[in-house]
Amino acid sequence: MRLVNRVFVSLVGALSLGLVACGGGDDDDGGEAIDPTGTNHTFVAATLNLPENAAEAMMLGLDIDGKANDGVDNQLGMVLGSIGALAPDLDLQLAVDEQLAEGSIILLANIKAKDLTNASGVGFYVYLGDNPTPPACTDVNDLVCGRHLTGTGTFSIAAGSPTNASLGGRIIAGKYTGGPGNVTLQIALSGGTPIDLPLQKAKAELNSVSATGWTSGKIGGAISQADINTQVVPAIADTVRTSFDETCMTMAQGGTAPNCGCTAGETGETLRGLFDKTPNNCDITDEEVQMVVSGFLTPDIDLNGDGTNDALSLGIGVSGVAGGFTVPPP
Repeated sequence: MRLVNRVFVSLVGALSLGLVACGGGDDDDGGEAIDPTGTNHTFVAATLNLPENAAEAMMLGLDIDGKANDGVDNQLGMVLGSIGALAPDLDLQLAVDEQLAEGSIILLANIKAKDLTNASGVGFYVYLGDNPTPPACTDVNDLVCGRHLTGTGTFSIAAGSPTNASLGGRIIAGKYTGGPGNVTLQIALSGGTPIDLPLQKAKAELNSVSATGWTSGKIGGAISQADINTQVVPAIADTVRTSFDETCMTMAQGGTAPNCGCTAGETGETLRGLFDKTPNNCDITDEEVQMVVSGFLTPDIDLNGDGTNDALSLGIGVSGVAGGFTVPPP
């Protein structure tokens, strides 16, 4: 992938990729039970939309905590929407579009329902996909790709993808609303080993659902502060260092402060200014990334009801087209 080593890009792409159901829709928060007599309708994600500013973060957010007069929740989305102001040369949405078109991200969904116009007891299952037919790109010279996202593609479920849970919900006038429940985000940064990131109190909304797909929608939930600290921040640090190394020199490579041999105007120079601070020695540490990132990752969700926020909300947009695959047994 042409942009895979940019900071946050693989993080965001894999966040979009990894919505794998790992918890029931009829959880303790009152999600609707699934009716097992429904018909399977299978799809593949055609677009994944990330917030590019505060207004879009609100548009793509959902009310995760259910607090009265609290509005939608999308704190991590707000952070992603602010990245452009911190590093204008990073184009997160373009990176995700490329990953979708090239087949690096394949997100499969099954809507199990008696009817796609009005139905209760609807199940929304999400899987990681593999082996698209036709292939995403005709060959290495294909600059368009996306051949598998025309509504006639077929797929297999990727090895290791959870297969036995979903969000329970309902469809009213073609709009699906489901959750809360638990899903897991699987994150792979710059081709590294994937890490699992539980998304709690997850909800989903899909608009204009039909047998050919849905036109727009969003999925959101809460990521615990512990998972942010132990999973997300170290992974971001690895990606920052990879991107920094492309146009700058580390101390071991002979880089010297303050400019570390960074090419002027490139992403590495921006990252050096953001993260290489304590001390400025041309090496970006996990601790330096933690200090910068933690200032933006302020918890906004109280998961355990003790009155203290201990999780970060996230919401992304998604549309889908028809996509064939064999639905595994529940």
